Amino acid sequence: MDQVEKRGDDEIEVAIKEGYLKTYSHFRKGNLVVSNAGDCRAVVSRNGVAEALTSDIVPHERTRRHRIESLGGYVECINGVSRILGSLAVSRSIGDQYLKQWVTAEPETRTLRLNPELEFLILASDGLWDKPDNQEMAEVTY
Repeated sequence: MDQVEKRGDDEIEVAIKEGYLKTYSHFRKGNLVVSNAGDCRAVVSRNGVAEALTSDIVPHERTRRHRIESLGGYVECINGVSRILGSLAVSRSIGDQYLKQWVTAEPETRTLRLNPELEFLILASDGLWDKPDNQEMAEVTY
């Protein structure tokens, strides 16, 4: 996630100007590694119980809001959605150059040891998570 994936100059230019969100997973030495930069979510099912591997990266969360405000930005609630400078609804994103002073591309990363209790992994953007909660999605997926 250190670099924007190279899919073509047009896509890279759009990603830098408008923003690019990503949740990424891979296996390494018997571990599942999940990184998140944006409004995507990773959930694993462990013996039928959903467990979030990522947190929703919303700007109104106390430590994120403090970081944004300490850098001279502000978080504004518009129609029930917290937004940085009234615009972006996430505090981590790749691109979004006009908000780069307040938005970080550094992903949150979690490592989980693989074991037989882990049944499956769901990676999805906010469009999926708007209605069902983690447990509902795990039950539907299973």
